[in-house]
Amino acid sequence: MTLRSLAQELTEPHLKSIGGRIGKVPSLLSELRAAVAGSTDTGGSGSTSKQRVLVNAGALDLLNEITETVRTGYADRYGQNAPTLDTCIDAIGKSEHPADWESWFTEKFNWAKTEIETMLRPKKMRRLDGIECPSCTQKVFGAERETCLYLDCWIDDDTAKHITEWEVECRGCGTRWAGVKEMKWLIVALS
Repeated sequence: MTLRSLAQELTEPHLKSIGGRIGKVPSLLSELRAAVAGSTDTGGSGSTSKQRVLVNAGALDLLNEITETVRTGYADRYGQNAPTLDTCIDAIGKSEHPADWESWFTEKFNWAKTEIETMLRPKKMRRLDGIECPSCTQKVFGAERETCLYLDCWIDDDTAKHITEWEVECRGCGTRWAGVKEMKWLIVALS
């Protein structure tokens, strides 16, 4: 994606294919802000009720990290105080930049897009219990003894990807495999 299209996706409503249908979706930053706000909970005793807002701390941390990264980059690039996050992204997306700045901003915007989408729409993964990672030779990791290997094999809740599109990741060592040729070990382990 180009820097301009990444900036638009982060700050403006846009068209997206969802489940084979195309529809207009809100900007990624507005979705992230909505996730930060959480939900309201009404409770209380008798006729009085109190309303409190629950905050999604993970979403707030991500929004703050994106804001800090983009505003710092803006200030360094333009040599002036950075305005609001959306204004920074919009100005960066519409400007011409030297190659190194273009590359840096594209990398950061792509990172922000990926992080937001991962938080808001996590992939459905199949846990591969009892299968040893060929890289680190672990089946479980950490103090909680969590499963190492996870298989990304779903398009949506009901539709599986073709085996050639499967990806496996080890959460113990971070190694990833994709494609049938790289994952012959998985086919053997599953059979």
